[in-house]
Amino acid sequence: MYCVINQRMLKEEDASLGIRDLALLRGYGIFDFFRLSKGVPLFIDDHLDRFYAAAEKVRLDVPYTQQELKSRIGELLNLNEMPISGVRLLLTGGYTPDGFDPGHPNLVVTQEPISFPSTEKYTHGIKLITYEHLREMAHVKTINYMTGVWLRKKVIEENAYDVIYTYQNKVLELTRSNVFIVDSDNKIVTPKENVLMGITRKNLIRAIEADGGYTIEERDVSVNELVEAKEAFLTGTTKKVLPITQIDDKKIGGGQVGKVTNKMMTLFKKTESDYVESHE
Repeated sequence: MYCVINQRMLKEEDASLGIRDLALLRGYGIFDFFRLSKGVPLFIDDHLDRFYAAAEKVRLDVPYTQQELKSRIGELLNLNEMPISGVRLLLTGGYTPDGFDPGHPNLVVTQEPISFPSTEKYTHGIKLITYEHLREMAHVKTINYMTGVWLRKKVIEENAYDVIYTYQNKVLELTRSNVFIVDSDNKIVTPKENVLMGITRKNLIRAIEADGGYTIEERDVSVNELVEAKEAFLTGTTKKVLPITQIDDKKIGGGQVGKVTNKMMTLFKKTESDYVESHE
């Protein structure tokens, strides 16, 4: 397997970063992650747009123009030949002169195997547990996943799939996914503030608006709205559209995957298929 570190293409076993990098010492850095579908980098321009916007927010310079990085990623994909996989972009705080101030950022691009939820989870839905937490710089995909990783033991103990963050009685997001609810009028609603704007989320919203079969609204969602929702589902790069049928001890939609959620799974599948076909 090959990877990119700054301007160099290297075999992974030959790649390394120094111990003075601010990502290691202070957890300062950003990343993005997209997957390949039939060898096509899915929604790559959306991901790169978000990556460069995040870099600007945290005051780190990417050592390539966006088009140069896209070309470099293409070279990496050709070398590794993994048509179904994930690509991770990491931009670190760089080698710090004093243990606190950023240095020149290090860019790392890697490719890795991916897995998807089981067929059972798409058929029967998943359980989530709630936890009150507001991520720092929630609109930026930072490398700080301390709370989500720390909660993994509790997730396993509760026989759940993941955690959904809430804050001041508002529903936010999962550790690595966005959440949608379906209300009693079949309106689809998703949180808008203090969440990462996921790329799967973005493309599903586009597809819903283009399809015209359902109304989509981005706004605050209360915890009560979530637990009383007719249906709920999440979106994510490796999850696609995944049904939610339980929050803590409360069943959603009687514990069954609903009609609207099934429609969203089908709609996103077509969106992905159309994208791949147009970029092959």
